[in-house]
Amino acid sequence: MKRKILLCLALSLFLSCAYAVKVSPVRYDVSVARGSSQEFTLKVFGSKGAKSQDLVLYPSDLSMNRGGAFSFDSVPGKNSAVQFIEMGQKDLALFEDQAKEVKFKISVPLNAQPGEYYAVILVEPSKYTVVDDKSRKLKFLMMVRPAVVVILEVPGRTYEKKGEALDLQVLKTDSLVGITASFKNTSFIHLDVSGDAVVRSVDGKINYGTFGLNALSSPTKAAFIFPGNIRDFTGALNRQLPAGDYIVEASFSYGSSFKKERVVQKFSVVRKKPLNDSKSECLRLKSNNLDLFIPDGGRLTKTITLTNIDYRPLSVKINSSDWVKIIPDSLTLKPGEVRNIMATVLVAKYDASQKQESLVYFKPERGKSAELKVFATCSKDNLINKTTKK
Repeated sequence: MKRKILLCLALSLFLSCAYAVKVSPVRYDVSVARGSSQEFTLKVFGSKGAKSQDLVLYPSDLSMNRGGAFSFDSVPGKNSAVQFIEMGQKDLALFEDQAKEVKFKISVPLNAQPGEYYAVILVEPSKYTVVDDKSRKLKFLMMVRPAVVVILEVPGRTYEKKGEALDLQVLKTDSLVGITASFKNTSFIHLDVSGDAVVRSVDGKINYGTFGLNALSSPTKAAFIFPGNIRDFTGALNRQLPAGDYIVEASFSYGSSFKKERVVQKFSVVRKKPLNDSKSECLRLKSNNLDLFIPDGGRLTKTITLTNIDYRPLSVKINSSDWVKIIPDSLTLKPGEVRNIMATVLVAKYDASQKQESLVYFKPERGKSAELKVFATCSKDNLINKTTKK
């Protein structure tokens, strides 16, 4: 029974997305000076499978919870832009797959306070729409209300962008480390916030990996946060960690690149069964590709950077081809050590293909192997010169 309910829910969500009324664009960021007006245009697309639809368009106030879900309030807030919006057309009739443009005007009075104002333009069916899906032999009733977010700036005052990172929680399993962290907008304007996290050893010497944080319900990397609101962000480290103590740091960017808010949390990993080292990433290459142009003489030396991201010493063996020589071909890295080694690339036969390819394998004593792809190109001029010298 539970499976059938989930199946029906998934089907209804899919059908809603496929057949719902759509609007474009879904967000307006506009600036209108006091005492002036501007006109804007949005496009409304009719539902697929609906013979006709009667729609009502109107502005409304909106708010957002920390999970990213919008709610549309009828009571104006202090930053409401509803008072400034006038719809050029309040009623609209659409046939199947038809698209129409609708204009609306934003007029800001002279006595308006500078700052940011918010509203949403709702496109609401006046009744349930009968949708006929002939390919699936389905006929159903649907009512979907798309929304267009309007962010209005009334120039005249500059507000500082401010925020606070808080509430970092760690979720541990045998296969990954996940976190939930929150960000609060403490400024008087909205913020578009993006987040990342990094896991390190307690002493900070070993970096076990960086991963992105995504806000719940946000379609983009940068999440929209109203003044005074909080949004929750989640993410996970895509690798196993051995038993031990760690710190995780969540970092949030907003506005200028130099403005970041951080929150740090210590955590421990305790394993009831031994870690499967074969699935771990213990060795990391700075780059997995080496694309080279071989100058006259057919020899080039490049630096390769290796990092032991494990908490234990790591022995590595290196297998290379006859024309790519790695020195040394074996080494041991201390925990968290970064080592530069030399790769010498030779083009052995100038009458061969102009571009040579090879794979160099770095095989650690435990964990997954790393591969370096080497591409070497010799110009036609070099080929002619070598042939002439012969």
